[in-house]
Amino acid sequence: MVKILTSIFLIISITAIAQEQKTENFIFRHSQFKYNERGILISPINPGINSTIKTYVEVNYNNVVESVRNVVWLSYETSTNPISKSHIEKYSVRVQIKNKNQNQEFRYLEVEHDMYENTFSSKYVFNKQKRNFILQEKEIERRSFLSDFEKLGIKNAPEKTSIENIINDYKQLVDGENKNQVPGFSIMDSENYEIYDQIVDYVTKNFNNVSFVMNIAWDSYNTYLSNYDIYHYHTYIVRVKLKDSDIYQFIEVFYNPFNNQAISDFVWNQENGFFERDFN
Repeated sequence: MVKILTSIFLIISITAIAQEQKTENFIFRHSQFKYNERGILISPINPGINSTIKTYVEVNYNNVVESVRNVVWLSYETSTNPISKSHIEKYSVRVQIKNKNQNQEFRYLEVEHDMYENTFSSKYVFNKQKRNFILQEKEIERRSFLSDFEKLGIKNAPEKTSIENIINDYKQLVDGENKNQVPGFSIMDSENYEIYDQIVDYVTKNFNNVSFVMNIAWDSYNTYLSNYDIYHYHTYIVRVKLKDSDIYQFIEVFYNPFNNQAISDFVWNQENGFFERDFN
C-alpha cells in the first residue's frame, strides 16, 4: 500500500516537468545547459527533483538506507529515431546505510530519471556481503552486448563536440519531421551528401567481401552530456551486396558528426554467414 501511494505521489510531483514526445524538447533541454567562464558545465536546476529522488530511494531501499544526504546530477542522455524518443538524466545519491552500531556508513547510489515516462529507477541492488550497491546481473549482461564507444573513438575523445553542434543536429531532425520526411535526418539531402560518401567509403574499404553498397537508412541519433564528456553520433543501417553472391546483408555503422567519420564494430561471421557486432 505504501509503495502504491508513493508511486501516485511521484507521478503527481513530477507532472510539472512532464514533456510530450517531441524532438523540439531536446533542443530546449540542451539549450538550458551552459558553461561558465572556467569551462565548467552548469546544469539546469529543478527545485523538486531532489525531494522526488529522496522519496524514491527511501521507499525502494527502505531496508538499507537510513537517510538520503544529497543528490548530485551526473549526465543527460537522449535518443531519437522515427519510431521512439527518450531522454534520461542520471543522478548520484549519497545515502547513509543502516547498521547495528553508531558508525555512520555512506554509499553512493545511481538513480535514473526517465523524462518521458516520468519514472525513477535504479539498476543497482544492495549487496550485504560487500555492504555496497552493485549492478544488477541482468544489467551487466545487457551492457556486455553494447558497443564500446570509447574503443570506437566516440566516447572520451580528446577533442569534443559542443552543445551548439548537438542543437544544430536536432534542428535538422525537426526540419525533416516538419516536412514529413522519414527518416527525419536524410543523407540524401545535398547538405548531407558527405555523410553518404563517408559511410560508403568506410564500408568498401573495411569489408573485403562487400561488392557494393545497396542503400543506407538512418536509424537513430544519440547524445551524451556530462561534466566530463560530451559526444553525439548517428546510427545507420547499411544494406550491402556480397561478392560472388546474390545475398544481401546489413552492417550497422556509426557516424560521428564532430569529426565527420564513419566507423563500425561489425565483423563478418564466416560460420553463420552474416555480419554481427564484434564483442571481442
